[in-house]
Amino acid sequence: MDVGANQRLSRYARHLVLARVGEAGQRKLAKANVLVVGAGGLGSAVLLYLAAAGVGTEGELGIADSDVLEESNLQRQVAHRQSDIGRPKVESAADTVKAINPALKVRTWPVRVDPQTAPKLVEGYDVVVDAMDNIAGRLALNDACVAAGVPMVHGAATAWSGQAMTVVPGSGGPCYRCLFGGMSDDGLGPFAPRQAGVLSTVPGAVGCIEATEALKLILGASHEELLVGRLLVWDAWRMKFCEVAVEADSQCLCRRGRQ
Repeated sequence: MDVGANQRLSRYARHLVLARVGEAGQRKLAKANVLVVGAGGLGSAVLLYLAAAGVGTEGELGIADSDVLEESNLQRQVAHRQSDIGRPKVESAADTVKAINPALKVRTWPVRVDPQTAPKLVEGYDVVVDAMDNIAGRLALNDACVAAGVPMVHGAATAWSGQAMTVVPGSGGPCYRCLFGGMSDDGLGPFAPRQAGVLSTVPGAVGCIEATEALKLILGASHEELLVGRLLVWDAWRMKFCEVAVEADSQCLCRRGRQ
């Protein structure tokens, strides 16, 4: 066996003996093309764990974000360092994941997500992870994923709480627009992260949940095993999780033509 094969056996040993992963599952993870949109608090955790799991070593791990790193980001955005202040987040995040797993094939997208850019962004990816901090961008990304038939994992965090759900087009479950299409960033008021703040660990915990859903999608989990039709809500202060059953809106774009 060559040195590279030995290194792979060593690196992914805990996956190779894990039920529902094993050798075949690890190959699926390696060959997957996953896009993480947002390299902030949520995206940091998603990227670190996808990189460690070997996602994109034979496929591609995409990172999309238009922001540059500010010092206030460092309280929760653990994919970046003090020395990265002023750098595009996609660059510093790419450096970090490559340091974790040098075999990764990383592509950076330093663009803002909107209805014009989102369709091109999701093209060619097997799974898209929404790690953004604004509703407008999430709606644009959701619509592009629905149109392209690409699963999207959603996560959000503010103050002491977080939420996550998984959108699988064609599954009969709801998309992000079904639940939040009537909302806007302006309407969040005091609940917006910039005003409400966010505990440093909350985006990380939600990001880990998102990464888990992404890995499960790649490994072939059923809709019942994913957060499809279920909004997972976490109250960090009371340390309680609750699950809200959610349904697709019959008038939503994701349901039109599927009646």
